[in-house]
Amino acid sequence: MESVPLTAEAIAFTEKKMDMTLDDIIKMSKKKNPGGKKPARQPIKKRPFQNDNTNQGNAKVQRFMETRSSLRQGVLAQRRTNLGGNQFAATKQAAKKAATMPIRSRGVRWNKPR
Repeated sequence: MESVPLTAEAIAFTEKKMDMTLDDIIKMSKKKNPGGKKPARQPIKKRPFQNDNTNQGNAKVQRFMETRSSLRQGVLAQRRTNLGGNQFAATKQAAKKAATMPIRSRGVRWNKPR
């Protein structure tokens, strides 16, 4: 940690405080504010979304799809096609097939002998 060298002014101020009463020191410290009052911070909720190139609704859908790890990939692919960006027939058809496939409810042991 770097220490600030003492100046004659700082030493004199400290000696002055030694002679003062505690109440006077408290009053003096309350009156003096060296940097002035700082402006209040802007709340994070009111800040705009970081990537302004996307509209707000589409960004919410994108974040929802990225966070849902428990959903199957086919369901996510179908939702991506419904967003309006990808309107290719082959992609839409593959997404619908993947979405309608049954989900296995129990774990699969691949190395189990059959």
